[in-house]
Amino acid sequence: MNDHRPIRPSVAVPTVSRPPVFVERRSAHRRDSDRIAQRETTLLARSLDILASGDDAETRLAGILDLLAGTAGAHRAAIVADGSDRRVAVAVPPGEDPAAAIAHGRWLDAAAQRSRARRAAAMPAPVLVATVSRDAPRENRATAGTRHEGTEPVRAILPIAGLPDVALGFEFVDARSADRLATALPPTMARHAAVALALVTEQLTLERELAALRASDTERAGFVSTVAHELRTPLTGLSGYLDLILGGKVTDADVKREFLERSRQIVDSMGELVGDLLELSRLEAGSLRLELTTFSVAEAAGRVTAGLHPIALDLGVELLSNLPPRMRAATGDRRRVEQIVTNLAANALKFTGSGRRVEVAAWFEGMVALIAVRDDGPGIAPDDRARIFERFYRMSAHERVTGTGLGLPIARELAWAMGGDLGVASVPGSGSSFVLALPGPAPTDAEAVGATLTRVLNAEEFALEERAVLRAMQLAGRPISRPA
Repeated sequence: MNDHRPIRPSVAVPTVSRPPVFVERRSAHRRDSDRIAQRETTLLARSLDILASGDDAETRLAGILDLLAGTAGAHRAAIVADGSDRRVAVAVPPGEDPAAAIAHGRWLDAAAQRSRARRAAAMPAPVLVATVSRDAPRENRATAGTRHEGTEPVRAILPIAGLPDVALGFEFVDARSADRLATALPPTMARHAAVALALVTEQLTLERELAALRASDTERAGFVSTVAHELRTPLTGLSGYLDLILGGKVTDADVKREFLERSRQIVDSMGELVGDLLELSRLEAGSLRLELTTFSVAEAAGRVTAGLHPIALDLGVELLSNLPPRMRAATGDRRRVEQIVTNLAANALKFTGSGRRVEVAAWFEGMVALIAVRDDGPGIAPDDRARIFERFYRMSAHERVTGTGLGLPIARELAWAMGGDLGVASVPGSGSSFVLALPGPAPTDAEAVGATLTRVLNAEEFALEERAVLRAMQLAGRPISRPA
């Protein structure tokens, strides 16, 4: 029996390779994207809550900066915005000393990217310090710990994509947190936060400028009123003397001469007041010309003491000097320095009293020149000490002594204009010490000058307190044993 079915050719069985292990890349990517979107939404929502809170610009700025620091895992955050006016803003947690925050803001100002020409032409930007409100929601507050005392802060800059004139700066407690900055704040999140911060920083700057203008207007109105009073009072007296003389009511020649001499004194005091007012106006307008050169501190102070010796002899006050070698030099306008020291020494001679001493001393601490005018007079009460550099302010005990009340304010303004500073240490019943600090022969930072002056004033006050104790022991008849 035959099989009539056709014979089929054999077919090779295809080999199928094993497929690769399946990986859901889109799913993993979607999870990361969702996570970032969630954090970005949270940051934006809390930022909008702060912006819409109705608080003042400083509170809102501090809130957003602190929120941004918390999001980045940093201890503090700052922003620098460059433009027509360069601005730096930094937040300070409640109760924290702002000095560290200011240092962080200055670091960001110096480290942020700028062209070489722009950096060379720019002055350090002012640092706006905004204090975080204690009432801020805890979830908005930075929770990073504080670094241990003596350790250097770990800082990092985050440039903002699309905003070349804006950068964020963060301070971390450890390097590990700083390394995670780019992950904690992706570019989109950082950009949104930077835009909000730049807007609030500009608003805060405008608010502070407006407040400063209002305060200036108030001060100017009070100043004009005080000047009018200071001029009206002597003019009334001058008019009275002249009316009596011109009306023929003064027939005695000696009395007439006395009235004319008083009139002359009034004219002199008014001329002095007008001169002081012109000096102040030039200082405020920045039109006062100063010839800043190096000069011998000993020669300048010696010239002052030589000119005041006759006045000291007439008042019965011993005028002493303790000056450095003539080769030691400071930087400033020599004539203006002599003006300041003359004003301080003349005041000391005027208020110290007969039989006491006034000393003009000068020395150097590092790169800072110091000139002190010391006296052992009645001293200055703490309430008066805080106000003696105010314009027209006169202590109640000095009301009968002639003067305009502008000498000390002008002296301090001149010191500032020369890159120096002027301060006072005083102990009631022991005396006072006015100290002028100036840059030495080499350029000296204003902060170094201020820090040196503060340290010297503390030492001067300690010496005055010690002298007061010794004087009290002498009056009590107790033996005094000085330390070896």
